Amino acid sequence: MVKNPFCIGCKNSGFTLVELVTVIMILGIISAFALPRFFNLNQYQQRAAYDEVAGALRYAQKLAVGSGCDVQVVFAGNTYALQQPVGVCTAVAFANIAGHPVNAGAIAGVNLNSVPATFTFDPMGRSSNAAIITVGGRTINVIAETGTVDAQ
Repeated sequence: MVKNPFCIGCKNSGFTLVELVTVIMILGIISAFALPRFFNLNQYQQRAAYDEVAGALRYAQKLAVGSGCDVQVVFAGNTYALQQPVGVCTAVAFANIAGHPVNAGAIAGVNLNSVPATFTFDPMGRSSNAAIITVGGRTINVIAETGTVDAQ
């Protein structure tokens, strides 16, 4: 420590420039190696996609119960879509639902797979088939008898 010649009776305390630069360099080296391990964007994308698909499935079930019409869920490649009958509830042809809060579409960078690829929620909330949907490395189960979407 260098003593201040203009301060009589003052206690000198603090860090020298060399000490400060050394600490900053050590923090920079640690952050260059440690921080990327804490911020793996791929894991966040997979979790967000998983939550999105689980939310879409729950929405489809609730929409079927609320509207009294079937809601079909279709998976193709890395995309999914929610569909309802065209016109009346008894129609055979289905079309994508427009203007719903779940924005169906492609999920970039995440593997999406469903067995079966298409299933339907009826007005009682039940699923036409038991389904296993894999989003990234996580699994969502749809139970046929109750239509429960089991996502954890």
